[in-house]
Amino acid sequence: MCLYLLRYFQVNNNGHLTFNASYDSYSPQRFPLYGSRDLIAPFWTDLDNRRSGSVLYNQYTNGSVLQQATRDINSYFPNLSFSADLVFVATWYEVAYLSMTGTKTTFQAVLISGGQKSFVLFNYGSIASATQSVQAGYDTINSIHHFTIPGSFSSSATGNNSTFSLSSNVNVTGRWAFQVDSGPEGSLYPMDGTASSRSDDGSSPQIHLQRPFAYFGKTYNSIYVNHNGHLTFDAPYSAYLPQRFPLYGPIDLIAPFWTDLDNRQTGSVLYNQYTNGSVLQQATRDINSYFPNLNFSADWVFVATWYEVAYLSMTGTKTTFQAVLISGGQKSFVLFNYGSIASATQSVQV
Repeated sequence: MCLYLLRYFQVNNNGHLTFNASYDSYSPQRFPLYGSRDLIAPFWTDLDNRRSGSVLYNQYTNGSVLQQATRDINSYFPNLSFSADLVFVATWYEVAYLSMTGTKTTFQAVLISGGQKSFVLFNYGSIASATQSVQAGYDTINSIHHFTIPGSFSSSATGNNSTFSLSSNVNVTGRWAFQVDSGPEGSLYPMDGTASSRSDDGSSPQIHLQRPFAYFGKTYNSIYVNHNGHLTFDAPYSAYLPQRFPLYGPIDLIAPFWTDLDNRQTGSVLYNQYTNGSVLQQATRDINSYFPNLNFSADWVFVATWYEVAYLSMTGTKTTFQAVLISGGQKSFVLFNYGSIASATQSVQV
């Protein structure tokens, strides 16, 4: 998405933005759409600005708005050293719901660009009570990337105590922030750390965990990163032929991409763990975004990355994915992140 192509950019009255053509849809749909357009929807519902309210837009290439955007992005996405050079602000100001002339709802979409990085902020002011469905989030062509603000697409999302006005994924009430510049690998956590050996069907050595990890009633203090796309706790596991779950076996297994991989000539299997810094901040933001109302704070993150590994006997293939284990207090989570996945006819279990 290129924010400089604003001549191909539309601010649609019903609470969404599109790029290549206007879009008059007033009936929100659940994401993913699997459609043919990129869509940014801060508040997609049936709005009517004919009698009251305004739909406004402006762009900035210098001045205080760029300074504000730069501060905000560096606060929400630390360690990027980001500097905004373009900000586009679309505001739906005190617009009414259709056939509800007295209602007033205010919200914004803020598109921010600088260098190779771009971001979208959703800002919510007063949201009028209604029984209308609302979709909020973003959806890309064929839904390669999509996100829905938790609690939207429901009439209960609107009102004086609305999901939008009181929630956030960056601890700023009424604001949601997203980085949108990257392709599939934009979702990946840092790809660094200790490299496992180059060996077909191999595994890392036993890795001592700096925090205990609670996994469905068990607590583990060590882990193995197995080269064929899975993690185990008690012992390494060399199985390269994926099996359907449930296994009914004696082993606890986390499999982001279980298939026959070979890192002997190309690619790397990496692992790292974090107990402070920006990775914990990122994990905290992510978990609170995906599991709202937990007030979660990460105190430990373990990242296993299979970076550009090849399928067996297919040296030219490159596949990248991650398993991210996150712990804080009594709660623990697992994220699967996927970058570029090479085409193949192999079976995969996830």
